[in-house]
Amino acid sequence: MLPSRYWKDVPSYLAYMEKCDPIKLRDQLLDFYINYECSEMDSDIPDVDIDTLLADKEFFLDYLVKKFTMEYIDHEIESKAFDLLNDPPEMKRQIVSHLNFMWEEYYSEEWQRIKPMLDDAVLAFKQVDFGNMSREEITRYIIGRDVKLDYLEDIAENQQIFFVPSAHNGPYLGKFHYKNSHGVIFGARLPEDTEVHAPDLSRNEITIRLGALADDLRLNILKVIAEEGEMKSQEIMDKLELSQSAASRHLKQLSATGYLTERRCSGAKCYALNEERVQDTLRAVAAFLLCE
Repeated sequence: MLPSRYWKDVPSYLAYMEKCDPIKLRDQLLDFYINYECSEMDSDIPDVDIDTLLADKEFFLDYLVKKFTMEYIDHEIESKAFDLLNDPPEMKRQIVSHLNFMWEEYYSEEWQRIKPMLDDAVLAFKQVDFGNMSREEITRYIIGRDVKLDYLEDIAENQQIFFVPSAHNGPYLGKFHYKNSHGVIFGARLPEDTEVHAPDLSRNEITIRLGALADDLRLNILKVIAEEGEMKSQEIMDKLELSQSAASRHLKQLSATGYLTERRCSGAKCYALNEERVQDTLRAVAAFLLCE
């Protein structure tokens, strides 16, 4: 259940859910089903409204399969969902109960632990003047490494982009959109030239970077590319006798952490060592441990 507006914190959203009209909540969910545009959905999907979807379980399940494909539909789960959609008060009770349980038992304590670190990241970036920077330059500055430009191509110039620091994303990026706005979720970090002192945040970023190196195979991949120069993924697989899945997994992590730059060449992915990133990691470790 995606929120229909921004909330200052999870408890505020949960309090809203407690008061939310069950039918309104149910209709919001079904509106998403009806209006969501899938890239691979069946071409003969019937036009439906809420009443049509709620009238017959088999029709409901068939509609979901055509709309979202069989790969993403679990008939047992969706059958139970159909029953709950026809009983909005019980549906709401189960949703609210589950969200409250997850927040109180798992997320609340962790949120209190990481919030100061995220606040430091936000404070550091708020001090930066982005006025003369392009969208690509801003993205590179905030994330701390080059990103594929097609990551931003679908976002119009008049649309907002929110950058959301996360303590749990590691080196990977996430995306989300809400109404006319788009978001990029990135690993919480400090910009290089910040005056904000946040040792917990610095340690978190260093841990992520060193984590990518804490594997003999990934170190070997970096060493081979450093010695051979830019290499295609197939060349790396052949050189190190790697399966496609293993190579893809390790190359993805090394690219996400910034140690490798990735580009398309002759229809294949090519990788080169990002020497600046390696040097920057060594400097970051030295600055943290030696209090430089």
